[in-house]
Amino acid sequence: MVAKADLVDADLVDADLVDADGVDADGFDADGADLARQVSLPVLQAVEQRVLWLSTAIIDHANRVRPNPSGLKVGGHQASSASITSIMTALWFHALTADDRVSVKPHASPVLHAINHLLGGLDESCLTTLRAFGGLQSYPSRSKDPDSVDYSTGSVGIGATAPLWGTLARCYVEGHFGGAGTGRQYSLLGDAELDEGAIWEAIQDPMVPGLGEVVWVVDLNRQSLDRVVPGIAADRLQGMFAAAGWQVITLKYGHLLRELFTRPGGEALRARIDAMGNPEYQRLLRCSAGQLRERLPGTGSVAGPIAALVASLDDASLLAALRNLGGHDLGALTEAYRAVDDTRPTVIFAYTVKGHGLPTEGHPQNHSSLLSAEQMRALAHRLGTDLDHPWAHFADGSPEATLTAAAARRLRRPRREPRQPPAIPAIPAIPADLDRPAPTGTGNTQQALGRVLLDLTRRAPEAARRIVTVSPDVSSSTNLGGWLNKVGVWSATERPDWFADDAETILHWRERPTGQHVELGIAETNLVGLLGELGATWSRWDQPLLPIGVVYDPFVNRALEPWSFGIYAGGQSILVGTPSGVTLAPEGGAHQSITTPSLGIEQPGCVTYEPAFAIDTDSIIAAALDLVH
Repeated sequence: MVAKADLVDADLVDADLVDADGVDADGFDADGADLARQVSLPVLQAVEQRVLWLSTAIIDHANRVRPNPSGLKVGGHQASSASITSIMTALWFHALTADDRVSVKPHASPVLHAINHLLGGLDESCLTTLRAFGGLQSYPSRSKDPDSVDYSTGSVGIGATAPLWGTLARCYVEGHFGGAGTGRQYSLLGDAELDEGAIWEAIQDPMVPGLGEVVWVVDLNRQSLDRVVPGIAADRLQGMFAAAGWQVITLKYGHLLRELFTRPGGEALRARIDAMGNPEYQRLLRCSAGQLRERLPGTGSVAGPIAALVASLDDASLLAALRNLGGHDLGALTEAYRAVDDTRPTVIFAYTVKGHGLPTEGHPQNHSSLLSAEQMRALAHRLGTDLDHPWAHFADGSPEATLTAAAARRLRRPRREPRQPPAIPAIPAIPADLDRPAPTGTGNTQQALGRVLLDLTRRAPEAARRIVTVSPDVSSSTNLGGWLNKVGVWSATERPDWFADDAETILHWRERPTGQHVELGIAETNLVGLLGELGATWSRWDQPLLPIGVVYDPFVNRALEPWSFGIYAGGQSILVGTPSGVTLAPEGGAHQSITTPSLGIEQPGCVTYEPAFAIDTDSIIAAALDLVH
């Protein structure tokens, strides 16, 4: 099967960005300090509130303002966007660099578009097109959105893991060809995504602990689509990441709550909140100040000290403190981004409130809820905006305008024209005929696959240099042994081959940065996730590869959904399903695949072949390579 993409690459398009007075071409002042990172928290908070407003208004316009003759629900997720607004504001306007890439959780696409608008990369005319035909997509899309999107998301769990494979692909390109640079790869994901098996398959893959560029930020709002999750078990999740070799940073409480914990009764309050179940905490968010004074102290010996502490606060302070979780504390977030250890993957658990800052905050059914016209007007008044003119930028010369302009220059990437594949004529033509003598005797398609790859190293060495093979621990049994011995196994650092002097060792496992085979653990989702990212290097770093993934053919079915995700994101690759030797059919061993060809025929953006004989494989591999070339 061959993935053939049709992509206009938004990732590489540099929009007309806003210039900042007093900032040089790199977005730094004369002392080399980034102006955006010197900004005061009140200015950053003002930008955060504008991002909250814009993301909410984008959804409001799609549902309440834009004409809708069909009457069909447009949708959008105001609460899901609100819960991650602080996280994304601190990231884009404080921590992010032009070399970094970010995968944004699907339901937060309006936040991404709001930020791109403030950075000057998305015209206000686009903000009225969310979920309209040809407009802003439901979920971030590299191939369809008009603004800069680093990773397409939407298939839960797969978009979150894509930066893992994007990191590996960048390291591969940098090691073989150079020019891929550096930079962190961020995943912003909701806590409910941690239910996905693809997450844990990726985390425990042996390749992942060495990927120090990876930073995941978990929006821990403790709600799913239908309910408040009764027991999120954050401690257990943190332990699982730590056991996998990740750095774990937890942002549970903001500065207001942390200050309260230092007062008399503060330790009792902290113990009370720590022991509180998620549904009870969420219910407290819906309480008035009077109700909160009654409910928060609870019962038992701690009730008295907590009640005394609560009584010392005015209503506004009490309500603000309860909502002051770490994922909404811009100071705590900026410190967390600074504390990232770039020698290993990092996960930041940021406690948040779903719908934070909206009238629907904390409500168990707020996932798809929409603010009314009255609520929108009240929100505009509170945030200092105008419902009738919702898309305004900050006033020229204001501290907020200076911050956004400095961030825009800092995040500016080299200008490249949008294009469609094939991207660069860097790969010479693939020979249609490898000029091999006619085979004699018997053979099988697995053997032919291995021979074709070896023949390419002799007949088309420049093209063969672009080939990278990937397998889930089945290299030898899928006849890649000869190819692997020839080109070596890829590793970020060279590792000793302790069996190099063993005369009985046939498969030589030489791991080094120049290797052209990547061996993952036994998880097809990981394999095709990496395949998609290796197939997208043409659009990210001007370096096209010819990625070939090899799996046992019964497991192609498992790989189709994440592989389709890679195709949608612009990845061009070849997926080979090889007969595994023993099938579930009555006859047992089988030469040909038992997988129906319709699987490939029905796959969007895919061309499918199934060789009947070993001799067919030469031409098929050559044709497939030519398609992704």
